[in-house]
Order: sequence, then C-alpha cells, then structure tokens
Amino acid sequence: MDINILKEDLQNPKNPRFLQSAVNLCLHYNNLGKFLETIDVTNKALKNRVYHNAIIGNRGYAYLKLKKYNLAIKYFKKILTKNKNDNFTKFNYAVCLKLTNNNTGYLKLINETIVNDQTFLNSFLDLYEYYRNLNKVTECLKLLNLHDKKINRTLKNLLQINLFPIVYKSKEETEKIIDNIDVEIKNSISELKFRDCKDLKVLLNHYLPPTNFYLSYANYKTLEIQKNYSILLENISNNFDIKKEHAIFKNRRKKVAFVSSILNRHTVTNLFINWYKLINKDKFEPWLIDTGSIQDDHYAKLVKNNDKYYRTIGNLEVDINFLRKQNFDFVIFFDYHMSRYNQFLSRFKFGHKTCVTWGHPLTTYNKGIDFFLSGEELENSLTEKNYSEKLIKLNNLSVCYSDIPQDDIEKNNYVEKKEDEINIGILQSMFKILPDEDEVFVNILNNFKKTNLYFLSSGLNSIDKLFKNRIAEKLSKKNNIEKLYFLPKTKRKFYLDYIKNMDFLIDSLSWSGGNTHFEALSLNKPILTVHGSTLKQNVTSGLLKRINCKSLIQENKNDFFKKIEYFINNKSFINKNSLIIKKNKMLLFNDISVINSLEDFLSKN
Repeated sequence: MDINILKEDLQNPKNPRFLQSAVNLCLHYNNLGKFLETIDVTNKALKNRVYHNAIIGNRGYAYLKLKKYNLAIKYFKKILTKNKNDNFTKFNYAVCLKLTNNNTGYLKLINETIVNDQTFLNSFLDLYEYYRNLNKVTECLKLLNLHDKKINRTLKNLLQINLFPIVYKSKEETEKIIDNIDVEIKNSISELKFRDCKDLKVLLNHYLPPTNFYLSYANYKTLEIQKNYSILLENISNNFDIKKEHAIFKNRRKKVAFVSSILNRHTVTNLFINWYKLINKDKFEPWLIDTGSIQDDHYAKLVKNNDKYYRTIGNLEVDINFLRKQNFDFVIFFDYHMSRYNQFLSRFKFGHKTCVTWGHPLTTYNKGIDFFLSGEELENSLTEKNYSEKLIKLNNLSVCYSDIPQDDIEKNNYVEKKEDEINIGILQSMFKILPDEDEVFVNILNNFKKTNLYFLSSGLNSIDKLFKNRIAEKLSKKNNIEKLYFLPKTKRKFYLDYIKNMDFLIDSLSWSGGNTHFEALSLNKPILTVHGSTLKQNVTSGLLKRINCKSLIQENKNDFFKKIEYFINNKSFINKNSLIIKKNKMLLFNDISVINSLEDFLSKN
C-alpha cells in the first residue's frame, strides 16, 4: 500500500478510488496510533459528503483513542441508527460508555457483543479488565469458566495468575492465594514448553496480559514468585518474530532513553523526571519514550517542541524497530513493574545497556535488564542481596526531588485537628497494609481514646469495608472503630492539607512509603518506621537517615509499638522531632549530586 498514492487520491473527490483510499489511510493511521491524521482524512471525506460507515466508524474510533468519548459516541450512534447489528461499532460504543461511567449501558452492550464470534475476544478481554479493575475476582473467575473452551489456554493461565485481592482478609488467606498462584505460574511454564503457540502469537499483537504489580505487595514468596513470573513472560515473549538481541554501536555523545508509561503528574514523575530534565545535554542526548502515559498539563510541557520524544503505538514489532534505529547507549525504565507494555518491551534489546529503578522497588529477574539504580541511603547489607541485576547505588537517595511549594496547600474539611487529640496518618495505598500490621492499629484504637487513625480510601467501598471489618473484629470494644477514618483520593494541594493536619505518620512496614513521606517531611511531620530487609521496606528509613533522624527508625515491631505510644503520650517530643526535620529537610530536595552520580555511572559503563 503506497501511502503517497492514497494521499493523491484524496485530492480529487471525484476520483473513483477516493472512498477506498480514504478508508485505507484511516486504517493505516489508526494502526500507527496517528489518530489526529485519521480525523484529518475523515474531515476531507465528510466535507465532500462521503458519509460511508467506514469513514464514520474510523472517525469514531480515532476520537475514542483520543479520549474524546462523547464525540466518539456521536459517530457510533450514527452507524447503529442505520445498522443496530454492527457488533464492532457496538463494542466500541460499549467501551465509550464504560469510560464515561455509564456502567449499566456498558454491561448491557458488552454482554450482547460477547456472544458474537467476531467480537467475542475483544468483548471478553474488556469485560475481564472491567471486573478486575473493580477487584471483582469472583466475577472474573466466572467469566473465565463460562468461556473456557473459547480461550487460548496460555492466555487463560495468565489471566488467572493475575487475579488476587487488593486487600486480604487474613495472613492465612494471603498465603493460600499466593501458594496457588505460585503453582499456576509453574504449571504455565511447563505447559508452554509443549504447546503450539501460533494462535497466542497473533493474540499478543493486540493484547498484553496484566502485570503482577499488586501481587508483590503481599510480602510472601515475593522473590520466588517474581523469578518464576519473569521466566513465564520470557517464554511468552519468544512467540514474537523479533530477535531478542541487537547490536548497538556506542555513540561519542551517549544517547539515553528514559522510558515510562507515567509522564503525567504522578509519584513516578515526582521521583525520577529530573534525571531526564537535568542531565547534561552537552555530554548526553536524552530521549523521552512514552509507553502509554495519561496526557495532562505536566505531560504537555515535557513533549512540547520535543524532537527527542517517541510515543509507542502498542505494536511491539513497529516500536522495537523504531527504537533500535535510534541506537541508544542506555535505556532506563522508570516504572518497569507498573506497565505490561514495558515488561514486554524490555525483553527485546534496543539499547547497549538497560536499567530499571525503584518506581516499584523490586528486582525483575529479567535477563535483559543489566542494572538496578538505587541510592546509598536506601540500601543496607540485607537489601543488597535481593537483586538479579547489578546494583548501582547513586548518591544519597538517588533522586533529585523538586521542592514542594508550601503555598500550594488548600484547606479541606476531611481532617479536624483538635488540641486535645492526636491525629496519626497511615497515608499509603490500601494494598500496602497487610493483616500482619493490624495489631499496631488495634493497639492504638484500644488504648488511646483521644487518638484518631487516618487511612487513604481505596476508592472502592467494598475494599474499604473489608479493611475496616478486619480491624473491627480484633478490637476489645466495637465502638473503638469510630476513631478510624478514610480520606478520599484527591489532588495534591488537598492531600498536603491531610498531612498538615496530622501530628505524625507511621509507615506501612511491608511496603514503605516514598513520595508521601517526601511530602510529609517537607511539612515537618515525623514518621515512624522500622529498618527493612528489602528496598521496598526501607525507603522511609533512607529518607530519615538522610536528614539525621535515625531515632525515628526502629529495629523491630516491638520497639515500633513503644515509640508510637511514647509519641502519643508526649506531644512535646513530637514537636521536638518536627524542629529537627525543619532544620535538615533541605537535604531531601534539589540534590544535584544525584544527577552528577548518574552521569558518572553512564559515562563509565
């Protein structure tokens, strides 16, 4: 298909090939992710009164991908008015309804398109993702069982492996679920060796299975699960017709690709984007590779007039070919574990050396990853043993975290600060807080009547209720649960006010806080934690060591209990620690020595 000829055909609306060329161009641009170009083509067609369903449908699809859902719905409705049995259009319309929170309309339509052979697979996968995002594990399992005979076996295994709760009811439930998933992963590896994967190969060009991102929060068999899961993904990635290795010629001015699916306002960008922004442009040529980010104002500033930027289109072969042509010396993934696309993209070398960092602080067991970039203050003799990659310890905390503007705080009414009460924040995502830690909260609620505990809401009522019930059933008095509060997710300026109204914070011990605790320390709020044996348990300890607040780091859970009790009973001691933090907190921010150490690492390797 010669694109130039197709473009020429559009110059004359009387050309008998006008319609077919317009449709082919739309399909071409949509496949490349160039949806604005599709809109331009359909504009020409509509201007010349070409109202064919293929034009209308491609226009609607482009608007869907551009997240202009109401415009997409407008064009899908035009088609369905003429042909209510157009299942492809009906499916796209259903997706728009889901994304505009019309769940009733979505479920009605998706259950119609799932029974049609042509739209079955897309409908099935979309419905699976819908239930999974709501943590409706039972509904996902019902869906898998109902359509068992129509699904590729390897795909089914992958979908089952990635079904587990956000919040667990008990330690016993946690271990049982993880043990079962461990067996399923091992079985999937064995089956892959013998099964013909031709149909899977076709499928993977359109759909990549979910990551096991949340599974590692369970803090049980973490490394064993991660290792086996990586073997499984490696075996699956062998089904693509792409060579794993690729020769890279070193550049005099080293080219560095910073890869992330998160370039919008987010924890990941707060932590790592200054590596990209502040690296010496005379010595290095930095590129920004977007693998599926939300596009907000922060994103727009990063990519505006940026000719060293590439947004992947979601076709591994096309993306890998483009990236390999750039001949990168280094590739650095900010959020490897958080992106299903990054987990597959990283298995095909497109840089001389490949690195990950602690956007999700866990080793990869991916043989395509050479280095894990961490920080001197984040590691200890125990944490250093937990990497499949070569560990590189950059200066201090390894991040050049920007100042947090103190005037960008807006009052909200969710937290009331009273002089005779103590407000304690455990302001981490709900999935970080395991049943093992409940005794900390139960002890506080049972023994300190003037103390309030604040948690972040998961955003799902069923999950919040499960967590609250888990705590309530362990209390000596049922009404003690009234001192436990959930705070809704919100914008940063309101979130900072949550923190401002806390007396102090306590860490989630199985998965230590990072971004939140940068913010808390910027507001002079003490944080209590325990030394961790893995990086994921040790981030807050690193922050506190950096500002000479080692007294806030405890050796074990028993000491942790005692320190919390001492803080509750001695408000003056809280204030004393706040003053120490205020004096030293500047050490956390704008640490340009980190950029220097990153440059030194890149220069020497």
